[in-house]
Amino acid sequence: MQKTNENNTMGTNLGLVISYFGNSVAVEAEDGQVIQCHLRRNQALPVVGDQVYFQLENSDVGVITDIVSRRTLLARGDGRGKMKPIAANLDVLLIVMTPPPIFSEYLVDRYLLAAELSNIKPVLVVNKIDLLDSESKQAINERLNIYRKIPYPVVLSSACTQGGLDELTEVLQGQNAALVGPSGVGKSSIIATLSNSDLIRVGEVTAKGAGKHTTTATRLYHLSNGSDLIDSPGVREFNLWPVTKQEILGGFKEFLPYIKDCRFRDCQHMVEPGCAVQAAIADGKISAKRFANYQELLKEAYVPSHQKK
Repeated sequence: MQKTNENNTMGTNLGLVISYFGNSVAVEAEDGQVIQCHLRRNQALPVVGDQVYFQLENSDVGVITDIVSRRTLLARGDGRGKMKPIAANLDVLLIVMTPPPIFSEYLVDRYLLAAELSNIKPVLVVNKIDLLDSESKQAINERLNIYRKIPYPVVLSSACTQGGLDELTEVLQGQNAALVGPSGVGKSSIIATLSNSDLIRVGEVTAKGAGKHTTTATRLYHLSNGSDLIDSPGVREFNLWPVTKQEILGGFKEFLPYIKDCRFRDCQHMVEPGCAVQAAIADGKISAKRFANYQELLKEAYVPSHQKK
């Protein structure tokens, strides 16, 4: 996390990063003007949601001089064992899914883990519920009850009929939020409806249910309720940055009340005798599905070199 150096901010302007394309960053100044800014060599890369200081080179072009310390940072793994920042200073993470075949508890749990580790409040949004009949809606609600019991907020929405969007607007009131989820779940449609914007290109979903990418660059939108909403390019997979087994365990917060009752202090909550987590699963207090996803995520855990045998 980069701290602001006050000696570098003399004669500069404060702004908000609202989009970026490679090394070109769009910064919204305090007066609302949008300035295209470039970076100095070897400078840390700002992300959408960052507060930055910049200097003007002419009326509409500037250069970033510093990044204000971030409250929170959402990131994902880059596939090479490093963290790739996505958005900064978030209060809420909207995890957007649609009914099957796109809905995936495993992908939801990856996003939830990222939110917990980033100290960002997660909200699970199931969009396009207008496509469901009563039987299918009951089935998806049963799957969502796992998350309601933890508890995590769940919103059923439809950008088409606008069902559930009042509830979503209330959740977002005055908050900085980002939408994440696979392509085709309607993230851009949600933003277009909430912001009454016709500038967002809304794509069609392919016949197989795997959506087309309609967002090519991460961008921030201001909503009339005082919230900011960030849309980022859809990803079919969400890679975690290197996280330890202990961090993964901490991200499954419904496990935590039971851990202290395990027979062994170093219990891995897998097959050990006297495991209180396993007992809670048998009693229906912890979802067996969530535990299965926890086990899968453990396979990706980072092991510090001093712990390797």
